[in-house]
Amino acid sequence: MAAAKDFSSIGGLESQIQILKESVLFPLMYGDIYARFNVKPPRGLLFYGPPGTGKTLMAGALALECSTAGRKVSFISRKGSDCLSKWVGDSEKRLRDIFLRAKQTKPCIIFFDEVDGLAPVRSSRQDFVHTSVVSTLLALMDGLDNNSEVIVIGATNRLEAIDPALRRPGRFDKELYFPLPCFNTRKEILAVHVNNWKDKPGKRFVSYLASKTIGFCGSDLQALCAEAVMCCVRRNYPQIYTTKAKHRINGRFLKVSH
Repeated sequence: MAAAKDFSSIGGLESQIQILKESVLFPLMYGDIYARFNVKPPRGLLFYGPPGTGKTLMAGALALECSTAGRKVSFISRKGSDCLSKWVGDSEKRLRDIFLRAKQTKPCIIFFDEVDGLAPVRSSRQDFVHTSVVSTLLALMDGLDNNSEVIVIGATNRLEAIDPALRRPGRFDKELYFPLPCFNTRKEILAVHVNNWKDKPGKRFVSYLASKTIGFCGSDLQALCAEAVMCCVRRNYPQIYTTKAKHRINGRFLKVSH
């Protein structure tokens, strides 16, 4: 399992991080101030944007940041398809169990990845089972109080595929867009991935890579760094591909550069 990451491990999403702090982190830390002025924090947030732009990563980092604020925050993560079942009524029961567990372990963040698969647009062509699941999710979100300390986050690549009833205040109050990274953002993302390397590529080379990776998302840049390491291993130790025994590799001779 990959190590948990906080906001410092995410590059190029400063504006989204600031909104998340104001919407989720600060209400948990300074709830008395919100109560004094009768300010109601959002109960739900919706992350949308192209695949690989950091939506799932941001949700996990948010849970870790909230937990380091002097209190433990539970984090329940589910794929939209994980809540669906072929048995009638079982999907609705799974959803109710998730919300019940969240209330029992509050403060809690519920994260539904690919929420468009769980709550698609209801229409006359939609089957009864899926319509019932959407209605159950709406009812469960309506049952959350503003001070219940349970926050629901959904992520999707297809915003138009989500039922419009979810996209109103009181359910998913805020919608955060995660765009493809620009030049400066790509530099920040690459810098995050090479930060722990002993022999880091120079800033000039990182800038060159950022200029040549137009259209790459964060996941693409991570894969690029991994492939660069493997190219370095192939170049310096080609013999590891022709032997079954473990070869001793000296990390000092491995350097990723242009």
